[in-house]
Amino acid sequence: MKKYFWMVFAVAVLAACGGKDTPQPTESLTLSVAPQELSFSATESVSKLVVVTSNGDWTVSSTESWIHVNSGSGSGKGSFSVSVDVQDKAEDRSGSVQVSASKGSDSKAATISVKQSGAVVSVDVVPAPAAFDGTKRASTTYQLLIYSFADSDGDGVGDFKGIQNKLDYLDGLGVTALWLSPAHPSGSYHGYEVSDYAALNPLYGTEEDFKALLDAAHAKGISIYMDFVLNHSGTGNEWFKSVTANPKDSPYNDYYVISDNPDAGAVDNFAGTTNPGMGRWFPVLNSGIRKESLHFKLDWTGSKKKVTVSRTTESVQSSNPDTHVQRYIYFGNDKLYRLYETSSNIYEITVDYDSDWGFLVRTSSSSWSAGTKYGGNKYKTGAGVVKLDVPYELEVSVENGYDPGNLVPEGYCYFGSFGESMPDLNYGKYTECENSPVFKATVDAAAKWVNMGVDGFRLDAVLWIYQAQLAANQRFLDQWYQAVNKAYREAGHADNIFVVGEAWEDHSTEKQYYKGLISNFEFNYGGMVSGMLGNQNAGGYVTAVNSYVTDHTAQRADAVTSFFLTNHDQDRFAEWVGKSAAKEKQAAALLLSGPGKPFVYQGEELGYYGTKSNGDEYVRAPILWDRAGTDCAKKGVNNKVDTGMLKADISVEAQQEVEGSLLNVYKTWSRLRNTYPALAEGTMTKAGLSGTSIAAWYMTSGSQKLLVIHNVSSSAKEVKVTDSMAKPVGLLGKASVKEQTLTLGANSSVVFEL
Repeated sequence: MKKYFWMVFAVAVLAACGGKDTPQPTESLTLSVAPQELSFSATESVSKLVVVTSNGDWTVSSTESWIHVNSGSGSGKGSFSVSVDVQDKAEDRSGSVQVSASKGSDSKAATISVKQSGAVVSVDVVPAPAAFDGTKRASTTYQLLIYSFADSDGDGVGDFKGIQNKLDYLDGLGVTALWLSPAHPSGSYHGYEVSDYAALNPLYGTEEDFKALLDAAHAKGISIYMDFVLNHSGTGNEWFKSVTANPKDSPYNDYYVISDNPDAGAVDNFAGTTNPGMGRWFPVLNSGIRKESLHFKLDWTGSKKKVTVSRTTESVQSSNPDTHVQRYIYFGNDKLYRLYETSSNIYEITVDYDSDWGFLVRTSSSSWSAGTKYGGNKYKTGAGVVKLDVPYELEVSVENGYDPGNLVPEGYCYFGSFGESMPDLNYGKYTECENSPVFKATVDAAAKWVNMGVDGFRLDAVLWIYQAQLAANQRFLDQWYQAVNKAYREAGHADNIFVVGEAWEDHSTEKQYYKGLISNFEFNYGGMVSGMLGNQNAGGYVTAVNSYVTDHTAQRADAVTSFFLTNHDQDRFAEWVGKSAAKEKQAAALLLSGPGKPFVYQGEELGYYGTKSNGDEYVRAPILWDRAGTDCAKKGVNNKVDTGMLKADISVEAQQEVEGSLLNVYKTWSRLRNTYPALAEGTMTKAGLSGTSIAAWYMTSGSQKLLVIHNVSSSAKEVKVTDSMAKPVGLLGKASVKEQTLTLGANSSVVFEL
């Protein structure tokens, strides 16, 4: 019975549980993926893992060819990785990966979003400067040679009307002032031998022509500065003619440095010095020739070689025929005498001296090399005037030119710092210079031109007014400036007149002339720029430029630093940089993107080259206005022109048609300077960008701030820049930006507005 019970019970339990053939419920399909979004950079090459959780089978596929998965399928929980191709395009891109799962008849899908950022590409710098508002603020002056700039009447000499006819050209250059070469009557083509300070050279036109030029220039916002020669006049001046006619009693004797005994030493105009340092004495009456028998003794013993000149009654000698002796006296006009060796290393000769030239000691009859001290073959005395019977130590004479020692002429003599044709003016004791008659005469002449409309003056050779005596020159210039400024104010001007001096000295001396004048030329600048471009090292540029400006304002608060590359007395800047167009263009950009008052010399904007070796005319070439040269003022430089340079492609006409020409670089950067007050009037501060070839600075005026960067290397350079480069306004050459890296091409420059 018990056995039967348990059997019945087991059957019942099995029946209750469904038994072996009872249908079971089905589990639903599950699918999840993590993460659901993948992000890649443009250059990212690392695969990223995706985890799949499912109770079914799954497969993977991508929608884009640039998306790759490392596994196409799986079952249950698993994973796969996703990678993308590196891209070089700037645009972002997106795609997806699909995961599909199935179980029986059930299926599910999941999407993984894949995004890739665009590549950081190098973007070319394209300047977009603000529109020029028509207000000239650049303070750029164009140095213009009247005689060789533009000829209006076909006589081959430049003139006032010629300048007036080219004012549109000058206006297009963006200049705000013209410095005219001396406009007065003169005994020389260049005008520095002034015959009348109150008159105009008739070759250039009439006073009416000059007034018309002034008015037309002013209408275009262009000021006119006259070149004024205060150190000397020309011998054709009526003042000097009166002196030569009556050197003892002329009413104009006090106008010049005249003495009947120049051998005696100092005169008032030398500010107390007994050695004027430059120039020589010339006789007033006898055409400068000194004629008498003189004995020359040359002592070639010891470490110092000396020469002594004495008056003598001994018989004159012919040149020593002994060719073994190589010691000579030379006094111009091919007058060369070989000396006699009278004892060991003592050489002497007596000659009929008839020259106004002075003399040189030579050690060769054919070579003119200066060489090193006692290693060359031409020597001079170190004295401004050679006195009789005094031994003088010999010095090396200059390489270019003869640079003779000076013999004191007889009788009434006048002093000329720059030669016989340019007698020095005498302003008397510097402590009383404003009372001298010639001081008053030059001020009166300057006042005449101010009243006609002249806006300023460039003063020639201010170092030599008192023979490089600093205190004397400072006081003289201050007194003259005040007197002319008074006339300028009385003519109705509210500001002070602009006057710039040619204090041709090293910066340490030049800066001190600001105690006399509001501005002086910074002669160190052009050489610094050419040197920087030559050695491709810009490390000290910003510091030097800032020191020039601050040194000047330390002398006077209203100081204006006048920067320039070269002028009419120097070899052309193009020669300094090996006629490299790239360097000439960058020099223009450097000049026009910094502080101070820039001066551009006639022809510099066209790439004129030339040296003074064959004459000054070759660095004062006329402007070639058209390819044919139909109105080229060649006669203004005595037809001494380099026809190899003045070819059609250097002309204004040709360069105006070429976008990247040097002329158009000057126009572009001058316009930029006129447009942005920060460039024209701003303060320069150094920007901390690395690279020996990089010159970088900020120019700031009020709320406007610009970043200026120049690469002076002959190859491209990368520069890390922390400032925004989103607003380029100026460009020379090539530049590109990639993130915060600026790539500047060879001799390239860029300006960003911040």
